[in-house]
Amino acid sequence: MAKLKIGFVAGFMVGFSTEGLNLFKKYQVELGKMAKEMDFELVNIDTVISSMQQAENVRKELDDKNVDFCLLFHPSYIVGDFIFEIMKARANFGLWAIEEIREEGPMPLASLVNLSQNAGIAKNNFRGNPKKVKWFFGNIDSKYFKPRFEITVKSLKAIKDLENARVAQIGKLADGHINHIADPRDIYKNLKVNVSRDYEVEDIMSLGEEIPLAEVELEYKKLMQSCKIGKASEEKIKYSIRMFLAIKKIAAENNYSAIAFSCWPKLMPKKEMVGCLVNSMLNSIGIPGGCEADVLSTISMLVLRSLTNKPVAVMDLPEFDDKDESLLLWHCGSAPKEMANNRGCICDKHYFAEYDEKIKNCAPITDIIFRKSEVTVFRFFDDGEGFYYFTGKFFNEDKKSFNGSRGWVNDLKLYNEPIKVMDLANTMILNGLPHHYPMVMEDVSVYLEEMAYWLGLKKTKKLPYKDYLYI
Repeated sequence: MAKLKIGFVAGFMVGFSTEGLNLFKKYQVELGKMAKEMDFELVNIDTVISSMQQAENVRKELDDKNVDFCLLFHPSYIVGDFIFEIMKARANFGLWAIEEIREEGPMPLASLVNLSQNAGIAKNNFRGNPKKVKWFFGNIDSKYFKPRFEITVKSLKAIKDLENARVAQIGKLADGHINHIADPRDIYKNLKVNVSRDYEVEDIMSLGEEIPLAEVELEYKKLMQSCKIGKASEEKIKYSIRMFLAIKKIAAENNYSAIAFSCWPKLMPKKEMVGCLVNSMLNSIGIPGGCEADVLSTISMLVLRSLTNKPVAVMDLPEFDDKDESLLLWHCGSAPKEMANNRGCICDKHYFAEYDEKIKNCAPITDIIFRKSEVTVFRFFDDGEGFYYFTGKFFNEDKKSFNGSRGWVNDLKLYNEPIKVMDLANTMILNGLPHHYPMVMEDVSVYLEEMAYWLGLKKTKKLPYKDYLYI
C-alpha cells in the first residue's frame, strides 16, 4: 500500500521577528525522524512563502507530489491571500502555531493570531465546501502537538489504506442476510474501496484441491502448534487449510487487502463444512476475513487492522446482561487463535451439527474464549456513509457463554461516553444497524473519531432504552 504523504510548509510576512524561521528549519529535521517512527513520507517544502507566486508554486508542488496532508507552520503572520491559494491544493490541512518568544513588549510572531485567521479562511472562503483543518500549538514535543499529530497520522493512514484497496467478495451473501446488501458503486464513492466479485466458493474449493499435499501438511503442523482438535475431523481441518492457502494465493495475485468469504449455503451441503477456520487463519496473517460474504463489515475490519496491526474478527451480539452491565460478543467460531485466553484455540464442530442430522459433522470452527483486554467494535453502515463504534473490556472468562469465539464485555462506552447495556442494545436495534460487529482487542476510539471527521461520515444516534417507543 502507498505511504501517507505529509507536506511541511511555512510562510512569512516582513515586519515580524525572523526567530520563528529557525524553528521551521529545526522542525523539518524533527518531523523527518517522526516520519520514520510513524511510517509516513515527509515532503519538506523549503520555500518560505511570502508572495502570491510562491504560494501558487507551492500549491502546485503539493498536488504534483500527491501530498495527502499539509502541515502549515506559522513562524509568524502569513498573508491570508497566500493561505487561500495554498489551501486550494487537494490535501487536507493542519495549522500549527507556536508560542510567542516573549510575554510582553511588541508582539514578535502573531502566530496564534494568524492561525485563527487561517482557520476562518478555511471555513468561510471555500463557500459550500469548507476546507477541513486541524490545529496544533506549541513546540514539537508539547501536549498540543505531538499526541494530536500522532492521532492524525494514524487516522489518515487508515483512510489511505482504504483508498483503492481491493476487497474480494467470494460467494453469495449468506441466505437471509439481505440486511448486508451493499452497492459497490456507493462504497467506492464514499470510501474509495474497490469490491471484486471474481471468485465463487466452488473456485476456491477447486483451487484448494490443487494445493500440493506437502504445503497443506506444513501448514497443518504450524496450526497444531497453537490449536487443539476437539470434535472436528483432521480431514475437514486440512480441507480448510487448502481453501485458506488458495485464498492466500489469489489475494497475492490480485492484490486483495481483505476477503469477504461466504461459508454458507455452499460449503455446508457440498462438504458438510463451514468457512470459520479459513477466516480465522486469514485474520491471523493480517488479511481481514469477513464472514458470510458481508463486504461492509470486512471493509470495517480492514480499518481496525490498519489502525492496530492486530488480528481482527467479526462478531454477533446474542446476549445482554443488565445485572453486570455487560454484553456477549460471539460468533460461530472464526476468530483468530491470537485472541484466545490460556484455554487456547480448539478446532471443533459448528453448533448447527447439534441440531441438524444432515450436517452432524459440520466443522471446523475455532472455539475460543477471549482473553482479558480492551476491545473496540466498529462498523460502517449505509454503504460507507455512516459509522458507529463502542468500546469496552473483556472480563470474567468463566462466565457462561455459547460454543464458538466469544467473550463478555463490560465498561461499555458509545462514542467514548459511558452507556448502559440496554441503552446500547436499544441503539443498535432501533437504528437498524447490520448485525455483524467487527472487533479488535484495543481501544482505537480517538482514531475512529478523527478518521470519520476527514471522511465526513455520519454517526448513528444514541437511543436510550424505554418501555415505550418515542420520537
